[in-house]
Amino acid sequence: MSINSWDICKNCGGERGIHHYQTNQCPVGGREAPGTQRQEYKTTTFEMEPTEQMEDLELLRKMVASLTRLAGELQRRIERLENALQEHEKKDRETAHERRNDF
Repeated sequence: MSINSWDICKNCGGERGIHHYQTNQCPVGGREAPGTQRQEYKTTTFEMEPTEQMEDLELLRKMVASLTRLAGELQRRIERLENALQEHEKKDRETAHERRNDF
């Protein structure tokens, strides 16, 4: 997930970029202090507000996981079919060889 300075905090409503650069604490009021006033911070820290894009991303992750499981199952089925085909071809060759020897 990319980090953007404009991501919104669900605790204070402020953008990520105005949170304390070391502690990630929320600014009081969810905004920068005006002009000459000292910036004060709350005890809460930045937590990203879920967005529609994040929900879409989570849905895509679940779909990829599901497709990956299905692809694995298909691969196992293909391997079983290939093994069965090889066994069948081997028996066909043995049967053809036996028929030639019968004459």
